[in-house]
Amino acid sequence: MEDHKFVDQIRDKIERMTGREVELRVDQDDAGQIGVELGGDIPVVILGNHIMQYSGFARMGIEYAVACIREERAIDPVEFHVLLARN
Repeated sequence: MEDHKFVDQIRDKIERMTGREVELRVDQDDAGQIGVELGGDIPVVILGNHIMQYSGFARMGIEYAVACIREERAIDPVEFHVLLARN
């Protein structure tokens, strides 16, 4: 699958799971980046380019983005680990 199609699928999945439009950016400099900026009208999800190589990293990024958007705040790493453990 081509990279841009994969990124579109990730964005679509986050949008389906949250019911909100999002902007997805792939960070080429920080491969392990996972973050969500909630300050604007549309949440901005930033994932490192490791999403292209590691499907588990992509899944974790999706789950983190969805959790942050649903809670409308940044999720603490420990809190996120607890959330993942419940699923």
